[in-house]
Amino acid sequence: MLKSFEIRNFRIFDQIEVKKLSNINLIVGMNNAGKSTFLEAVELYASNASPMTILELVESRQGSWISEAQQHPPNFLSNPIRHLFFSHKLPDIGEQGIIIGEISSTSKIHIGIAVYQIKSDDEGTMKRIRISGEQLYEDLSNIEVILVAEEGEKTRRILRLDKDFREIRRGSRVVYERQDSELKYKWQFVSTENMPNRKLAALWDLTSLTSLESEVISALKLIEPKISGVAFVEDISKGRSSDNRIPLVKVEGIDEPLALKSMGDGLNRLFHIMVALVNAKDGILLIDEFENGLHWTVQPKVWEILFHFSEKLNVQVFATTHSRDCVNGFDSAWNKYPLLGAFFRLEVKNNLIKVKEYSAETLADSIEMDVETR
Repeated sequence: MLKSFEIRNFRIFDQIEVKKLSNINLIVGMNNAGKSTFLEAVELYASNASPMTILELVESRQGSWISEAQQHPPNFLSNPIRHLFFSHKLPDIGEQGIIIGEISSTSKIHIGIAVYQIKSDDEGTMKRIRISGEQLYEDLSNIEVILVAEEGEKTRRILRLDKDFREIRRGSRVVYERQDSELKYKWQFVSTENMPNRKLAALWDLTSLTSLESEVISALKLIEPKISGVAFVEDISKGRSSDNRIPLVKVEGIDEPLALKSMGDGLNRLFHIMVALVNAKDGILLIDEFENGLHWTVQPKVWEILFHFSEKLNVQVFATTHSRDCVNGFDSAWNKYPLLGAFFRLEVKNNLIKVKEYSAETLADSIEMDVETR
């Protein structure tokens, strides 16, 4: 598990440090304070700065848009990857870029720009030679501008930045998927809109008929006590594809199975969280806006489930919220698992993001005195 976390030059973060992380970590803050961005930074680290994750992070915020009226000039400085960097600007060649990792670690990931020149050696073999920014402007022939990830003495080439982003996205997925094998941690991400149906179905296939299936069903009973089973079926009304598998639930007293989505937002949200949780064993679970769809009366018990299974399955959870009820529910569960929680607030001060960390005692005092913690 991550014990601390540092982020530099990533999206709206110039530099932040969270000195103490635990099994269950709740992140609060005003709008545009960087709660979702913090989750993205953890995801980027967990993926070991994988090309596919980087592409998905850019596209998730529509950073790769192109308009007929306003097309970007065809050079690497306009590559949509720039939106991942602080101030939406790529670092200069060889200069510090994104840094993510544990504060005291010597193996943080550094993501920056490098330039390679393709040259032939004395035997006629073509080789890529890394060159400096000064050398680049002396000789522009056979040049590749590369997004690189550096960790200690090791350098990995991630993406070519001097190619059209559409070409990177369209033509190289197979190459990039091949590079995604060396992860720091496996992880699951439940966004504000939950997980795509295809992914949810695939994760349930890994869960059903295991001992964890009954744990998921038990959690669903918090909202609907009569639920006794879940299964995915293909909805052929929308054609045949892996995207068309939908979850059905068996409810006691009703002969036919019911679509899970017909049972309300809360049950759907809880199902996504639980399926992601049990499939994040020995890894990380990220939840954006934990409270979405969940009634405040259910949230303390859901937090207790997360605390319990984070310890049982060795899962580190990072969740965001802007709900006072969610904070209260987290505080209630944290008191029952005092060694397993961490809580911090992201604040905007002088146009920069700062971190305010709370202990269980200071959070409880703030809630009791009605001090704003969100």
